[in-house]
Amino acid sequence: MKKIYFVFFLSLFISISAQDPHAYNKIYTKTYLETAQKDFNKAIQIADSLFTISETPYYKAKSLMLTASLYQQSGDIEKSVNYALRSEQIVEGTEDDVWKAKIYGFLATQYRFLKLYKQSKSYSFKTLHITKEIENPELRNNILGLVMQEMAYCEMEQQRFQKSIHYIQKSQKYFNATKQDLNFFSSNNEQLLGLNYYHLKDFDKALSHYNKAIGFCKNIPENHVTGLIYNGFAQVYIEKGDWSKAKKYIDSAQSISDKSEYLQLKNEVYSTVKKYYTAKEDMKNLTRVQQKQDSVVSKIQKKSSDFINKSYDQLEEKNTEISERSSIKDIIIVVCSMMMAGGVVGFVIYTKNRQKKTIRRFREIIAQINTQKITNKAEPLQEENREEEQEKAIDSEFSMVMTTATELKILQQLEEFEKSYLFTNNNISLSSLSSSFGTNTKYLSHVINTHKKKDFNNYINDLRVYYVVKKLKDNYQYRKYKIAVLAEEAGFSSQNKFATVFKKTTSMSPSLFIKHLQTELSEKV
Repeated sequence: MKKIYFVFFLSLFISISAQDPHAYNKIYTKTYLETAQKDFNKAIQIADSLFTISETPYYKAKSLMLTASLYQQSGDIEKSVNYALRSEQIVEGTEDDVWKAKIYGFLATQYRFLKLYKQSKSYSFKTLHITKEIENPELRNNILGLVMQEMAYCEMEQQRFQKSIHYIQKSQKYFNATKQDLNFFSSNNEQLLGLNYYHLKDFDKALSHYNKAIGFCKNIPENHVTGLIYNGFAQVYIEKGDWSKAKKYIDSAQSISDKSEYLQLKNEVYSTVKKYYTAKEDMKNLTRVQQKQDSVVSKIQKKSSDFINKSYDQLEEKNTEISERSSIKDIIIVVCSMMMAGGVVGFVIYTKNRQKKTIRRFREIIAQINTQKITNKAEPLQEENREEEQEKAIDSEFSMVMTTATELKILQQLEEFEKSYLFTNNNISLSSLSSSFGTNTKYLSHVINTHKKKDFNNYINDLRVYYVVKKLKDNYQYRKYKIAVLAEEAGFSSQNKFATVFKKTTSMSPSLFIKHLQTELSEKV
């Protein structure tokens, strides 16, 4: 295999050693759109070779950005950003505003992946500013199209779908003014329009745009965008209840994602497959797919958290350097601050006494995570309390007619349900869950009340809170998420609802819990 690669790279060197733009661009495009989808390691080697034989800052920067883009697809954000920063250093000493703009735009995307939307928009606007300096209208339009597309992604991920559509339409106008990779960019825009209309529940419009997207793909190699289009078709047909077409497009999307190293694509496809098996009430396959998705999500989160951890370590090192260079004035300020602190010692002691109870509860929760059980310390919400009374009334009427075999079966199904994380679906209800179990609401309600010692709403909410608490404990990245993001991921209808339930279950707010968790973990280091 090494000999084959050597011969290939030798021919690569010969073919573009004179830095023939046409030959270079042909290899560049094929590597990104085709090779990377089938053989990721080979694509990385080609990108490295392109950098080695590059003779000018332009080609060196472009080759590094190819490598950065490939690592982005694999979910390795640290390597992706590092290669982008190397590329930025190369073009900094030049007047190449085109590649400066492309690098800023790329970094905007990385911050979006990390859900740091403020930083993402900052880089997007930075890209817009420097793009004004680009004289070549075709290059300027191409970059402006990419910037608008990136802003569309940003708006869509924050569920501002109409704004996202607006940016996509602006993006397409810019792409139409240039012929560079028009089919690829247009297919991605149509795919994005389809996804936005899917979220807006306008399924006919979504299908129309997905059909346009697949039309553009006929003239380019099969790639991750093709996989996203097939995935979009599958999502729409699941909503329409057309199971045969949904399965057809799921298979097509999986065929592409299985061959690709693009972790984000794999994650999207697995989410759709889960919806399909949930609708088909196929718990066995649902659990299997959930395990696969957990593995992919774990990789994405690990690479993201590794990058953030390293960034914070570097920031801490810089702060230490600054601290060591502090002047005598800083020492005087510290001494004065200590003297002032003496005046509030009593207040601190009082505060610490109040905190002891909260910390004890926090440690109880951490201990309970290991046994996968969180116990409520507060009274149930009034609305849920009424529902619990109604369910108990139902129990007294129907518990006598349910057989032991049925009860055991429902308990086993609940165990599988808890492992599948289906409780994070914000549309879950007592009736939908009982239907998927093949039983009635009365039996399911009785089993939950009897064996879980809570009503259905509290049962689901406790599972969701446990899910968030475990994610916060095990994954550094989750401790950087906004409360609204945590609420949405756990399946709560709003941030306020999540905060209320979280405090009811844990006796503290989500932000306070995260603060205690960070303190606890830092003490163990």
